[in-house]
Amino acid sequence: MIVAVVNAPEDYVYQVVTDYKHVFRINPTVTTVDVQDTDRDGVVRVQHHSKHSIGPFRFNIDWGGDIEETEHGHLKITTNPDISSFDSGSAIWVINPQGNRTWVLHESKLKPNFFIPPVVGDYLIKRYIREATLHTFNRIECHAQVMLERGKEADSEQLNALLRENEDCIQRHGYEAGLVAKIQ
Repeated sequence: MIVAVVNAPEDYVYQVVTDYKHVFRINPTVTTVDVQDTDRDGVVRVQHHSKHSIGPFRFNIDWGGDIEETEHGHLKITTNPDISSFDSGSAIWVINPQGNRTWVLHESKLKPNFFIPPVVGDYLIKRYIREATLHTFNRIECHAQVMLERGKEADSEQLNALLRENEDCIQRHGYEAGLVAKIQ
């Protein structure tokens, strides 16, 4: 679980988090994304492929599941094992305004259906996930700030160019100045 106060207004943070088609902007391990409507109101199915490395180990992960907005700022995510590298999984996002800042809670649980080499082990996997999560939150904040400064109405190509100008939004390291976060 991570709880963070993001230095950007709630509507910008919400737009960044729910831009499923462009999730690679906040998680550069994602290489492909497919977003589909479902027959259920307010639910979208998202599938993505990502590439990861821990030390000398390289591996690919497929994730797919349904994302439901139960109320504004509350997202419920259910992993679909038929289209994932996971036997099960769930997550929630809670995004609440705090003046010009945003309080964000993210909690997730995943049970992988792939082999984790003993030399990598739980410790390294947990450390990798913790670092990746913090970097993702940093990019959420940076991305929302760029949108605030330059305008939400920028089209996708303009926004990609603006984010590339600000390397902190793209790079894995750096930009941790404004984020106040607690990971449990």
